[in-house]
Amino acid sequence: MRTNADITIYNKYFDKDTRLDKYQRTVLRGVFWNCVKAYNRLQSGMQDADAVTIYIPFGIEADREYIEPKEFEKLEDKSGYFTLAEGDRVVKDVIDFEIEGKLSDLDREYEAFTITSVDTKDFGSPHLRHWQVGGR
Repeated sequence: MRTNADITIYNKYFDKDTRLDKYQRTVLRGVFWNCVKAYNRLQSGMQDADAVTIYIPFGIEADREYIEPKEFEKLEDKSGYFTLAEGDRVVKDVIDFEIEGKLSDLDREYEAFTITSVDTKDFGSPHLRHWQVGGR
């Protein structure tokens, strides 16, 4: 699989101690990033319709180990793992930004996308197996 980018994923989880949503940052190195810039024309004006499709090989170089979203949710200590789930956030490139307050802080600093779909493509040779991630 050809790759053209590194990405940073922010996995959303609920912290039982603080009773707040938090985000864990994970860097993935060697994905294929395809972003489409678009706008929808509405009566009230223009609306951003940017979309991204990301192809992530199963053998991705990452800071953490991948696990399924339901397993990630159950973990008390999530520090060694990442997942790909709807509602998580993704940014192109390696960034050191930690979400400390509001999620809007990430959007103000970077062009971030919300994951809207995750499709597992686990067929074919080991070099072709990947996740196809869609975002808006």
